Amino acid sequence: MKHRNSTYKIIIILITTLSALLFVTKDSYASNPSVVGFIIEASQMEGTLQTPVMSVGNTSIEKSRSMLNLTFDNLTCKDLVIKKMVKTSKGIMTTRMTSNDKILFQNLSLSVTNAEFSEAYFPENGNIGLKNVKLLAHNVKTDSSALPQFQLSFNEGGEVELTPKSEAELLQMKAGLEYLLSNNQQ
Repeated sequence: MKHRNSTYKIIIILITTLSALLFVTKDSYASNPSVVGFIIEASQMEGTLQTPVMSVGNTSIEKSRSMLNLTFDNLTCKDLVIKKMVKTSKGIMTTRMTSNDKILFQNLSLSVTNAEFSEAYFPENGNIGLKNVKLLAHNVKTDSSALPQFQLSFNEGGEVELTPKSEAELLQMKAGLEYLLSNNQQ
């Protein structure tokens, strides 16, 4: 009797799995998808930024792309939004992760091809603070993070929010961040 019940369970699992595979329509997956990258936004970021470094990395669209590496020993973010955008034949599909709580990252490394912020300041904890931050990141690594009450949603439509900057523009961003860091040490 036990053997018969486990056989039925296996058959039901196989039928369910095969049904899901057979009922996929041509519009339910991307043909030749193109990943835009991670859009990382925060109303405020504070932390200890190491000296920015230029590198060359791969994106889903380009090989050997100039990138600006930002490494934080610690970083707190307020009103964090992380979006993963994919261009499909039906338009842009966006996975959106949000949190209204303060987020803490330890040893965060970002390889970005675009970075925007409205204001820089010198916080009590760390060597730099940035307001209204928006980054186009292609590689994100952290040793640990506290991500309380993260919410996940999927959206259709929208526009590409950031495009990669040229190597000259990234070098200009790097010089600006280095200037801010050197002014904080004086």
